[in-house]
Amino acid sequence: MKKIVLSLLTAATMLACTEAKKEETANAIVHIYKPTYTDNFKIGDPNNALLAEKFHQDLFAQDYQKAGEIIADTAVFHNEDGTTIKGKAAILDFMQKSFAQVKFKNYEIVAIIPTIGENGHQWVNIWDKADVETPDGKTQKLAWVDSFRFENGKVVRFDGFVKAIKE
Repeated sequence: MKKIVLSLLTAATMLACTEAKKEETANAIVHIYKPTYTDNFKIGDPNNALLAEKFHQDLFAQDYQKAGEIIADTAVFHNEDGTTIKGKAAILDFMQKSFAQVKFKNYEIVAIIPTIGENGHQWVNIWDKADVETPDGKTQKLAWVDSFRFENGKVVRFDGFVKAIKE
């Protein structure tokens, strides 16, 4: 009797694995435009999402030293204006010069998704928005799409996109 039950469980397990493989194959997408970087993203490490949130928190508190703790020494930031900044020291200098005179208010994360590509790269994509107050007291509503690539708990690449929200 034990052998029959064991045989049935083994057969059921094998069938389930075969069905899962068929479903994975059936869901494969044939793209119109083939991605050149990577494809078949899956949900990544949620701890990276928390690191990206903490980075924002430290940036808004103007604690650039703390924000820099998650930036790799060789990180590359591709900014909204098309500029590229290479290296942790240059990135921290840029952050201090760019953000020391502004205040972020009503910050809100619309969505945050950690992903991992078939190439193994771990990303966190954030859609967020805030009111940004400039030194002259004017406020502008902005929305961002930020992409952070992580390796070993550090940001190695950032791609930022921003637009003004007109109401």
